[in-house]
Amino acid sequence: MEFQQLKLFLAVADALHFGRAAQQVGMAQPHLSRAIARLEKEIGVRLFNRTSRRVALTAAGERLREEAIELLQAERRAQEAARAAGQQRRRRLRIAYVSAALYRALPAALRSLSSSSEPIEFALQEATTNEQLALIAAGEIDLGIGHPPFDTHARLASVLLANDRFDAVLPADHRLASRAAIRVEELATEPLVLFPEPQGPALYAAIRNRCRVAGRSIQVAATAPRLHGQLSLVAAGLGIGLAPTQSRSLEVAGTVRVPLKPYPAALVLPLAALYDPRSRHPALPLALAALRRAVAARTGGARRGEGAAMTH
Repeated sequence: MEFQQLKLFLAVADALHFGRAAQQVGMAQPHLSRAIARLEKEIGVRLFNRTSRRVALTAAGERLREEAIELLQAERRAQEAARAAGQQRRRRLRIAYVSAALYRALPAALRSLSSSSEPIEFALQEATTNEQLALIAAGEIDLGIGHPPFDTHARLASVLLANDRFDAVLPADHRLASRAAIRVEELATEPLVLFPEPQGPALYAAIRNRCRVAGRSIQVAATAPRLHGQLSLVAAGLGIGLAPTQSRSLEVAGTVRVPLKPYPAALVLPLAALYDPRSRHPALPLALAALRRAVAARTGGARRGEGAAMTH
């Protein structure tokens, strides 16, 4: 038994006339009569008493009419629930981000998207760049915000948002804490507080290379996966840290920020938006545009073309 059969049955049960019922459902009367006959044969009971003058429901037909009405109402509810869930899914954007995205880009973008004419719901989670790549591949997030470099391919696109620089962060009582600026070569002589190497191997390698250029081997006194943890270890006197310039609003008692001058071109922290280019999520282009605007507003306007190129 199919829903279409029940709909045809109800048309006849309501009209109690095969001709009028056929007109209502838009089919020829003989086809409707054969459809009802097939339904009666399938169920094994007569649903209508037919004479040359009238059509009437049998007791079995009366009972089926009650059940058919409930079944078709349940079908409509199921369709409406599925449609509503699909619409909610289209409005809900699943985002994963590295902690650096919280300094400016992500909060400003969320604020912009939330105040739009069609507000978007968000499901947010913090994750490393490698974790985001796995989540995108599994279809578990719609948008990631992470640190290049990473391999791009047909199922992964990226939009470069910004290249941030670093400040040196020293214990407040460190001998270099009162300096107006510090050369990177001077850091090479100091124990460092960094992130774990697997978390950002390219940046870690750049820092190691700067130490090597200065004629020193990198000295890592301690590591912490989040910047706040790194700064807390710096405050404890374990070593000198590096903090993105966009994180200057994050202050930890017992630490001092000092600019790096001259600044080494190779020491940058890129931030990029990651997504599956096959995605048809209607909020994804809006989110990408909001992220670019947020970064441009922070930097006073990116140079032409920066942060807008996509790679596949």
